[in-house]
Amino acid sequence: MDLQEQLASRIQGNVVIMGIGNPCRGDDAAGSVVARRISDAPGVRVIDAQDVPEDYLCLVVNQRPDTVVLIDSVDLDSAPGSIALLNKDQIAGYWPSTHRVPIRLLMDYLAWETNAHTFLIAIQPRHTVFLEPMSEEVYASVARLAEVLDSVLKMLRMTANVAFTDRLRGKVLA
Repeated sequence: MDLQEQLASRIQGNVVIMGIGNPCRGDDAAGSVVARRISDAPGVRVIDAQDVPEDYLCLVVNQRPDTVVLIDSVDLDSAPGSIALLNKDQIAGYWPSTHRVPIRLLMDYLAWETNAHTFLIAIQPRHTVFLEPMSEEVYASVARLAEVLDSVLKMLRMTANVAFTDRLRGKVLA
């Protein structure tokens, strides 16, 4: 299954996407950059939490999401720019974050408070050097991920619009 199919199978209903990453630390900015690239996606709440995702937890909970997607740089012990979709139970094997609150704790809290399907899109960094630009590999993955997410989110909205229209037609005909 390719990335688009994997995301399409996991993302449904009311969606919140939170990009995480320090914009001053090279590849660590990946999640934040993806969030900025898809910020105008219709019908989806996109949050660029940068390196303080804990500051946005109430905002996420108040959206009453069915799906919460976190995007962050994670040392997957793989090639720079590699992308993995991880459930909270899969994160235990990684040191996933340079941020104050571990990503696993954020995911546990959000899953508990929202009862939403919560998962992480992890991007393997090449480096997280302060004031260095993002590596070419991670930049290419960020661009690809933003494009795929945009496509999946558009499909989700079209499907929701068709279902809504069908319900309206059913009421009018009844």
